Amino acid sequence: MKICDIVQFHSPLSGGIKRYVSDKIRFVATREDMEHVVIIPGARNRVRVEGRSRIHEIRSLPMIGSTSYRMLLSRKQILRILDEEAPDLIEVGDPYRSAWVGVEYARKRGCPVIAYYHSEYPRAFGRTAEKFLGPIGRDATSWFIDGYLARLHNLMDVTVVATERVKETLKAIGIQRIVRIPLGTDTEVFRPCATREEIFEDLNLTRFRRLIVYAGRIAREKHVLKLFPMMDRLRRRIPGCHLLIVGDGEERRKVERLAAGRNDVTWLPYRESPRDLARFYSAADLCVYPGDSETFGLVSIEAQSCGARTLVIRGGGADDTVEGETPAVLADAPTGEALAEAAARLLSIPETAEDRLRRRARIVAHFSWRKTYTDLTELYRRLCRSTKRLAA
Repeated sequence: MKICDIVQFHSPLSGGIKRYVSDKIRFVATREDMEHVVIIPGARNRVRVEGRSRIHEIRSLPMIGSTSYRMLLSRKQILRILDEEAPDLIEVGDPYRSAWVGVEYARKRGCPVIAYYHSEYPRAFGRTAEKFLGPIGRDATSWFIDGYLARLHNLMDVTVVATERVKETLKAIGIQRIVRIPLGTDTEVFRPCATREEIFEDLNLTRFRRLIVYAGRIAREKHVLKLFPMMDRLRRRIPGCHLLIVGDGEERRKVERLAAGRNDVTWLPYRESPRDLARFYSAADLCVYPGDSETFGLVSIEAQSCGARTLVIRGGGADDTVEGETPAVLADAPTGEALAEAAARLLSIPETAEDRLRRRARIVAHFSWRKTYTDLTELYRRLCRSTKRLAA
């Protein structure tokens, strides 16, 4: 069976979607009964091989307002690659032009096409419209986007989501044939390691007692800038806290500039190696993710797999990742005040090494990356069998 991923939101600096594709490449490499093709935007046309996967980069223009993303627009190039590769199934990871090209090819060749709903970015347009156009603009934008998503996704054989919340949201706007397959992480890579003293020494944090970590894309919808007022408020409630921000993105220069003017915030560039991230997570007293437009929250389970407590936004899409935490503390909104309130509550609760091991055990039990891709592979096979029966 040969599967093809067409991925608009893939870049050298991207987070969750890139990790999803990278982990799938690793999984397919262990399966002699599978081949894998990936189509992504890039700075130039090239093909490279990783394991049993061929990655086709299509030369694409930079996306306006982004430091790393490019626009995967070339219908001709995508169709050429699909004709050459002749996949048994196509998976698209975004609702833009490349998704329509994937549907076009699948309908022409009679193969299944599915979507993994990775990003709430299209629905976040509604909040942007409200900011500039008020409630009427928000409602009109949301109505248009909901209709667009329903039209596109109802052309798919299946839309895959990671959480029950997203499933119910998509059902409410009229999308049919939805399957939930939660994402997972590599718990062998993301595991506790004794790096706290080393990290504190490397970053010259010996005068601080508490380390708070944000690792991920630095973009407007992630609300990373709200972590600065969080620290202002937290300083008065929990002295001795230091915030470490690791990542890159559209708002990186703002973060870098703000961090340079403070002694309680450090910014570090994007880390390619998951093991580097595991070192930071393992050293953290708390990991915080203020994004409120998540479809799952992969970084949250990465951090918890290393034993770290994690703070997410209530109703922001990552709620499932902290289900089972005792006590369950979530921030009510992505504001400095709400984040500081929740962070102070969590940091005020004593924590033992056994607590961190129990947290990791919960992630290992419920969020295995191998289970994610095993379940996806079974879905692929069912759809391919059904398509062949219909063709016969």
